Amino acid sequence: MKAAKSSFVFSLALSFVLSGSLCHAFEVEALLADSSTSTSSNTKSSPSASQSTSTSDSTCNTPTPSRSFRLRRGDQPNPSSQSSQSSPSSPTSPSSPSSPSTSPSPPSPPINPSVPAASAPNLLQPSTPTLDLDTASPPPANPSAGADASPATKPTSSSSTAAPLQGGITENRKYQGASAIDGLSGRAGVNGPIPTTLGAAVATTDSLPATYQGWLSQAHPQFFLGLSKMSDRELVIVTDKYDQTERTLSDTGFRFTEVDKKDFQNFDLTGVKVLVIDCGPRNLSYQASLKVREFVIKGGYLFTTDWMLDRLNQKFFPGYIAWTGVMNRGRMYDAHIVGEHPALFQHVATHAYWKMDTHCHLIKILRPDAVRVLAKSSQLAGEDGDGVLACVFQYGRGYVLHMTAHFDRSQSANRYSLPDPAPVIGISLRQAIAINFVVAGLEGKQL
Repeated sequence: MKAAKSSFVFSLALSFVLSGSLCHAFEVEALLADSSTSTSSNTKSSPSASQSTSTSDSTCNTPTPSRSFRLRRGDQPNPSSQSSQSSPSSPTSPSSPSSPSTSPSPPSPPINPSVPAASAPNLLQPSTPTLDLDTASPPPANPSAGADASPATKPTSSSSTAAPLQGGITENRKYQGASAIDGLSGRAGVNGPIPTTLGAAVATTDSLPATYQGWLSQAHPQFFLGLSKMSDRELVIVTDKYDQTERTLSDTGFRFTEVDKKDFQNFDLTGVKVLVIDCGPRNLSYQASLKVREFVIKGGYLFTTDWMLDRLNQKFFPGYIAWTGVMNRGRMYDAHIVGEHPALFQHVATHAYWKMDTHCHLIKILRPDAVRVLAKSSQLAGEDGDGVLACVFQYGRGYVLHMTAHFDRSQSANRYSLPDPAPVIGISLRQAIAINFVVAGLEGKQL
């Protein structure tokens, strides 16, 4: 019996190869299942191998009662036709799994491929359930699963297709309105100033350390990555009462050394790249002021605010900038950057507000050919005629940046309170310009 079965399978497979027909594997499985039940009774009556070979072409093109399933591109599955095929189509069709039976089915008669069964379902017609490999939707959810069915089994619309993965995506946005950078997840890769519009008013916000560090990571990503390795000797802050520059620079992540104004004269500036001098009532000694000028001549970067205009810059860097003798009357002014500056305008807002403290000393430019104005105010120009808020100039091999008002947030009880956050960037325009100057000095950039 095993030999007859093997001979039958071999003859059938050989006929498929010789004829070149594309009969499906499921038909072979059905034939094998039927032949296994009838081998013992049809040894004499089953078709011979030669008969199977001679009629193989008609077998593949003629509907048979065998079970088959076909994958075809272009047609959607038809659940109704699929369910209809689970029931017997006629009393003469082969035994169906769905037909109830209390006794084993009798052996199937011998299969003669040349004689099609008249009542067998035509499984090769378009009503056959097919699966579109391009746009087919997932199968419907199991009704017994109810509302707890997993999302993977729920039907989805065939019109919704997933977006392909693409590399090298470049983000291009218009920056409008006020919004703070969300910590370190802000927008990366922004070069130069960000075009902004000035709103009717500005609201005080709490600028936490994550806001300043987020801004720095976007404006100077490579510098930010190496910030933890920075030596605290490269940045020195000379502290005083009115401007607490050290608070904001600390929140931004900088490492630095603090020294009081009265002790600065004996402080060693070896290895220092950037020197920040706070506004306050105390003056530097004459020897300390000479040390600052020598530091700049040799290539150092000096950043000063407010009253240091006439107490240091005007005296020891003469002929560049001076105090006009006028003090501001308001506390909040409009501000806009002037011209272009690749280093100092990195990730700054083009238009913002500029918070002023009481009795700020306003700037007069003495050498327009050597001093570059960075920011101005139209409202402040109505008070002193110039409206200069910040400027920079080269002295020797170094640079001096001076700005009206203070660098730190404010003198309020809440150290995180920021009265003039610029649109989009989250920190103030005055702070962004100053931090860019500090980074340029630490990296040794030419301005």
